Amino acid sequence: MDILVREFLKENHDVVLITLGRTNSVTHEGKLTIYRIKPLNIFSFLDINKKPVWLRFIWHPLDVFNLSSYFKVKKILGKEKPKVVMTHNLKGLGYLIPLAIRKVGIRHFHTVHDVQLSRPSGLILYGREKPFLILDKIYEKTIKRLFGNPDVIISPSRWLMGYYQARGFFYESKKMIMPNPVVFKKVDKLETTAKTDGQVTLLFVGQLEGFKGIIFLINALKKVVPQNWQLLIIGTGATEKYVKQIIEGDNRFKFIGRVDQPTLIDYYRQADFTVVPSLCYENSPKVIDESLVANVPVLAADIGGVSEIVKDDYNGFTFAPGNEKNLIEVLEYFLNHTEKISELKKNCFVSVRNFSVANYIKQLFGLI
Repeated sequence: MDILVREFLKENHDVVLITLGRTNSVTHEGKLTIYRIKPLNIFSFLDINKKPVWLRFIWHPLDVFNLSSYFKVKKILGKEKPKVVMTHNLKGLGYLIPLAIRKVGIRHFHTVHDVQLSRPSGLILYGREKPFLILDKIYEKTIKRLFGNPDVIISPSRWLMGYYQARGFFYESKKMIMPNPVVFKKVDKLETTAKTDGQVTLLFVGQLEGFKGIIFLINALKKVVPQNWQLLIIGTGATEKYVKQIIEGDNRFKFIGRVDQPTLIDYYRQADFTVVPSLCYENSPKVIDESLVANVPVLAADIGGVSEIVKDDYNGFTFAPGNEKNLIEVLEYFLNHTEKISELKKNCFVSVRNFSVANYIKQLFGLI
């Protein structure tokens, strides 16, 4: 969202941003007006990961029907009178916001990023696709009714759009597949020569959570026969302590932790492959785009919309989600054929070069 705001401002447009805040406030920064809203609820969405599950069960229905957000957003829209309202994830502000937009009579574009409109957690784990609670089904039907049919629905992947269509969402909306915009940083000159030392640097970037597959990846790598590799682990999360415990004393694993964006780019430069071993359905993971922009091929679980970006034998390779044997086979193939890495590198940047912010904005204005 920050990327789009910056681009709109560069084009000299007036932009009104409505977002969550710790307090209700309004700030003006040139042509940008920022409204920060503190919805009435038992706690802020900003703190949801710190709260116990039982308390979240109370929070969710209050969030869905948050009248305080509804009236605040409706008042802001009536005052500012924008030409179009573009919404993204609304959890925390509440799902009465689409109704507020309809009441004011402004065109509504919504971008889906995950399955949050269908599952409260926003997650679907591989092998556990069916709703496990009757509350999940009630939640989905409620959100579908409240959301209605925005003028335009944008999805970064065909998979996610198909997911919602199969569940009867957005029947009357215009639908657009638009990959997430990518900010292109300076890319070093592409190294086309094959590796001579045979060593392969693998990179994991993401949340250290079970559903992101970090434990699954570590366990698989420990069973790989070739030893010409090292895994760099970047990220933090609930399983961080356990991750450190199971890799302790093993020099093949290097724990990095949280890093800022400029430093992350440096780690991409060191890597031969970025591994995305997700055990949950992914829409269009940012880490894949970042890796490809840095000319680093991707080995990823073929789940959700991943295979729309990662193409086998072109800019990376996919493996069956949660299938340790298949992951080991893929890893061992490339560890035994390191000359293949330079071939994949040639296609990485090319595969995402059309995902520029400028192209994305051009498509948006075509809809307006």
